[in-house]
Formats: sequence, structure tokens, C-alpha cells
Amino acid sequence: MSISNVTQKGQVTIPAEMRKALGLKGGSKVRFRRQGNKVSLERVEEPAVESLFGALKVPKTRGIADIDAAIDELRQERSIVPAKRRRRT
Repeated sequence: MSISNVTQKGQVTIPAEMRKALGLKGGSKVRFRRQGNKVSLERVEEPAVESLFGALKVPKTRGIADIDAAIDELRQERSIVPAKRRRRT
């Protein structure tokens, strides 16, 4: 069992052995679940890009705005955190 302090900002350091066991690295996503007075933490798997191929059902005659809307809808369905979008020129 490991003990960690909560900072004034609400941050907690995950002990190295726990990070290693869960395969957590800098930038990894985790999910917290509260069960009564206990909290559990689990690694969130990012879907592989390949798993998204063919997921969008957008007719070829649609524009960029329609494609962006379809992507946003898909992200919500799959609970995917959007990456920062690049400016289109």
C-alpha cells in the first residue's frame, strides 16, 4: 500500500509502482470512479486511429463543416477527447 498527499490544487502523485503496473506515462489518460468513500483509478485506452476508419457516414458531396460536425458527433459517442485542431488555410 502506498500513501500520497493531495496538494492544494487537488493533485496527487501516483506512485511509480502503480504507474508501471498500469502502463502510465506522461500524458496518459486516467478515469476516476467513486464507490462510497473509495476512489478507483483506471487507465483509459485511446482508440487506435485505424479503428476510426469508415466510422464517418458523410456523403462525398458534403463540405468541411459537415465533416467536422460528424467527427464531433463520433467523438461524443466514443467519449474521445478532441485534439487541438489545426488552422485550415
